[in-house]
Amino acid sequence: MRPALLRLLRRPFAVSTLDTLAATSIGIEQLEIDYTRLRGQPQCLRHYSSINDARAPPAERKQWPRQRTPDKKPTGKRRPLSFPIHEIEIPTDTDAIAPPPPPPSDKPYSENERTLDTPAKALRLHPERLEFESNVGHTHDLGTRLVDQPEHSSDFELWEELLHHRQRKYGDQGTQEIWEGMTVRLQGVQLPVTGPRADFFWRCFVGLGLRREIYLTSVLEHAIDIYQRQGISWPHLYESVVGKLLDQGRTRQASALHRMLQRSGLAQPNDVARVLKQVFHPACLPISEDPATLIISQRQTIAFGQTALKAMCRCAPGHRIYGPVISHLMQNGYGEYALKMHEFLVRHDDHPQTAEEMLDLWEYVKKHGSEREFNAIRDYAEEREFEKFNTDTSMTDETASAGHKKEKGGKRYNDDIGAKLISTPPFNLEWVIGTLKMLGVSAIGPRTIREVTIRANSSKEILDRINLIRGSGITIEDSIFPRLVEKLAKQHRSILLSDLLHSDQHPDVLADVKIQESFLVSHYMAQDWRQYNLALAVLAEHFPSSSGLLDLHFRKHIAAGEYDAASKVVDEVAIHGQKLSEESVDFLAQKVLTSRQQTKGPSPGKPLSAKDEVMFVFRVLQRVVPAGSYVSAPFWVELLKRLGMDKDWDEFSEMCHWLVHEYSFIPHAEPSLFPSKLQPTGRDGRILSQIFSTRMQVAIVSWGFRPRIDENVVGNKKNYYKDPTTGQRYMLLVRGIVLLRDLRNAGVKIEVDWVRRATRHRLATLFSEYSPSARRVNRRLRLMCPFTLHEVVAEAKRAWGDEFLFRGHERSRSPRWLANPYRTRSSLRRSSNVVIPRREMGQLRERARRGDSRALRQMREWQDLRERFPPKPRRGP
Repeated sequence: MRPALLRLLRRPFAVSTLDTLAATSIGIEQLEIDYTRLRGQPQCLRHYSSINDARAPPAERKQWPRQRTPDKKPTGKRRPLSFPIHEIEIPTDTDAIAPPPPPPSDKPYSENERTLDTPAKALRLHPERLEFESNVGHTHDLGTRLVDQPEHSSDFELWEELLHHRQRKYGDQGTQEIWEGMTVRLQGVQLPVTGPRADFFWRCFVGLGLRREIYLTSVLEHAIDIYQRQGISWPHLYESVVGKLLDQGRTRQASALHRMLQRSGLAQPNDVARVLKQVFHPACLPISEDPATLIISQRQTIAFGQTALKAMCRCAPGHRIYGPVISHLMQNGYGEYALKMHEFLVRHDDHPQTAEEMLDLWEYVKKHGSEREFNAIRDYAEEREFEKFNTDTSMTDETASAGHKKEKGGKRYNDDIGAKLISTPPFNLEWVIGTLKMLGVSAIGPRTIREVTIRANSSKEILDRINLIRGSGITIEDSIFPRLVEKLAKQHRSILLSDLLHSDQHPDVLADVKIQESFLVSHYMAQDWRQYNLALAVLAEHFPSSSGLLDLHFRKHIAAGEYDAASKVVDEVAIHGQKLSEESVDFLAQKVLTSRQQTKGPSPGKPLSAKDEVMFVFRVLQRVVPAGSYVSAPFWVELLKRLGMDKDWDEFSEMCHWLVHEYSFIPHAEPSLFPSKLQPTGRDGRILSQIFSTRMQVAIVSWGFRPRIDENVVGNKKNYYKDPTTGQRYMLLVRGIVLLRDLRNAGVKIEVDWVRRATRHRLATLFSEYSPSARRVNRRLRLMCPFTLHEVVAEAKRAWGDEFLFRGHERSRSPRWLANPYRTRSSLRRSSNVVIPRREMGQLRERARRGDSRALRQMREWQDLRERFPPKPRRGP
């Protein structure tokens, strides 16, 4: 039975038969008649005829043409029917089969609201009829489709069904046919502009235009025509057209269509702020495994988006988008582009309305901007009279709140007088309170509270006295001392409370955080634990959050020289996702790093060595910077200088790679350790450009050419450097070039011209015609270098990875030319005046006497130089 039913359902007329059963209330005996009639009709007309005939009243049912069937006698397999069978006539008017259309409506609808009387519902059950009715992408056979009739031309429910069918079967070609049917075949159809159905039509046709540009202008002209006739438009048109074009990186088309919508009135000047995400976060960013390629592509795409944004702003005068634009750029880490947009918007008379709109930009410029940018922003803030940026006159939140509370406190009086009244033996507390109320005093200070509480015998009595004062209508000024006294009394910490009340510190001193922190450190180092606990309790009132107290403990251990304990505090800070304050970072640098002279290497540190000092600071910053701790670019430069000058190359390379990874312009693929925290500022690459400036790149090449000299391996050519990223082995002298190549591949902008100059300078120092350097380390490297000029040049080219390092001059000219750049006469004269110590000169002569070719050549070239440029005679004493 089941296979037979499945075969029946596969037949073309099965759907029509089941629909007849579901739509009519006739009995099973009538099914034979309808089935026979349906088998005799054309397939596309069966459904409508059955429905109309079944639903019509008996008196109004149409008579179908007589359909003669041959008379057959009943057989044994089939029993004859016991009721008469009436023959049905087939109507010739095909228009009569369509049900009457409902009035068009743009309101939201649901499936439950649709009935079988609508053409859309009827067509859905008949794919052949639906295919015929939806074929409207031409002007042939006008009048043969339902939509050709005036009563159906504006039935958008029917149009939606036709569009759904064409999209499912033909994709964009089907959408194109429906659009041509609505605009070419029928001239007066206007799309709805409100409701879910309007969103469906506009998104389909705009999407078609974005994929096939020839139709996008037609869709926009249709929207402009509706706006000019009715004064309304689809509210999402601007984002769907301009935003999508920007999202695809088609900035020129987006700017052109923005001008078109602007001229027609469909776009307002401030609509540009609605597509900021597509401007600076386009979906067309390429996916590449090469970091350098990805960074360049991202920067180019964002630069193109910024150019398009400026072009759209120029053709929309009167815009007020400063706040959204700057806020969006700063929140996404594009501080460099925010500075450029700030200058552009200000030039076009678009200014911030409040100081908060440029507060993030101000903080960025203070940390990562140049001196010129900082001065420009400060002068602009002063011109706009934004007092919040005046750091000299601004108040902290705590001071401002305290001043506000003092203003609300009522009439002020001399706090010392109240303290003397309380301390006078004949006067009890009730009498003093009554006197203060009689004088109109409504607020008392910490000195009076101190005299009130110091004479109490227990914590409960202290609380009773405080409640008595408040109950009388006199308020207590909000300061550290009263809050701390009440807190310790409630916690019954009698020893700490007694130390606080009998301390010789003035209540105003308790409000000074710097003094209390110095007390904390001094008491900790002296192991005076009672005073230490008191200072800690006072500071806990200043810093109710745990991050502030962790900062205090970190600075305390650093000041005491307990670096292991300070490192444990940093671990706790990192675990909780908190950050060290700028004050703690500055204190770390001040206390740990030994001071050094400018242009001089680091001095031996105490108790740590110079290298250990830098690495301790680096390990601390490695754990707190990902959580958002701010470290300035000059501080990173100082750490790199100390490692580079001290020739600690492995640690130097490690720090460089970590900095690029941490402050890279590319968002990291791996999940962040602290996803709920803000990423550190400077993600736009500005801090990397400040760290790895041109001078630092030249210094990296120079430090790479000056390895540590070991007397035991002089002449040994196995001095090679293993690249930690690729594992390849390179000559020790070109390790700086290898590092710069890795930084370039990671996205750092490397100035190739300056790398070439630095490399040629180091080659001249080692292999040029002998002219002694004023630095002893250079003279020693020249004497003991185990490599030849050809080997170093070939290795430098291999380390850089392409032929552009020397521009191919090493092939067209002798490599000797690379090591002998042009020198002025004054430079040669300075070299001839270099004084070589006698001991070093004796070593050079001894090596020449033993037959060392390098020493012989240096002696000969130096003598020639001194003959050409005789040194100046020394002045006598």
